[in-house]
Amino acid sequence: MWTFLRHKDNEGVFEKDVRRKGVSTSMIRSNEEFLHLLPPTELYELTFFRARALEKVLTFLRERNASFGVHLPFVFRYSKVHPLPTSLFESERLDTFEVNLFASLFSRQIGAEYVVVHFPTAQQREDWLEDRTILHECVEHLVKLNEILPVRIENVYMNDRFHNSQDYNWLCFETNAKLCVDVGHLLIDSQIYGFDPVRFIDNVSTHVAEFHIYYADWETYRRCHHAPWGESRDFLRVLDFLRDFDADFVIEPSNDCVEGLEKLLDYWEGL
Repeated sequence: MWTFLRHKDNEGVFEKDVRRKGVSTSMIRSNEEFLHLLPPTELYELTFFRARALEKVLTFLRERNASFGVHLPFVFRYSKVHPLPTSLFESERLDTFEVNLFASLFSRQIGAEYVVVHFPTAQQREDWLEDRTILHECVEHLVKLNEILPVRIENVYMNDRFHNSQDYNWLCFETNAKLCVDVGHLLIDSQIYGFDPVRFIDNVSTHVAEFHIYYADWETYRRCHHAPWGESRDFLRVLDFLRDFDADFVIEPSNDCVEGLEKLLDYWEGL
């Protein structure tokens, strides 16, 4: 647990074209008892709370007078824990789609500004693109979600058939969705597949609405889910490159590793 957090219908729903700083509730691992520890900010991104916490979470947002987005599935749950939108098994894909749909409708009902959706399936080695039906289903699903609330597609990690900037540009064009570039996932993929993470961001820049900011490499990710900070050259290059973007900058460390939190907060406050 963090020992210190510094306190310094689709009608009418829209994406604000402003530069904002936000905080993910991953910082408290969606434990509603620690909401008061989150740094004050203008945007919060709600992660995987229990349904019984909803009233307390919404009260917190009202008291902070903050906007919020929702990271699917929020208070719902997938049958296999993680979303599997490109699984070779139809039952797993349909479960993911159904939960995303319910969660998006619910998010609109409680006043969310947008939803974040993982795509494709993480750590997938099978050639799921060989079956074009799967991709067609996914595009239709994302279009449907985007009609409920603005969708931000978050890049995952280690999908052998879908991980480069051209893939995500194509998907945004087909679905009219935006991107949430997860810096940690991107760093892992750049390590696994040998590409430049800064060039990736530059290539998708016209579609970016948000960044998730924390550090990861493959070894760190297995030891510490979302480390606040790292000293790798690529991580520091990415952070420097992000400074000029007109997007939401959402810090997304987890509370199982605290080393480097001060550096992350210094960077975030200085944006």
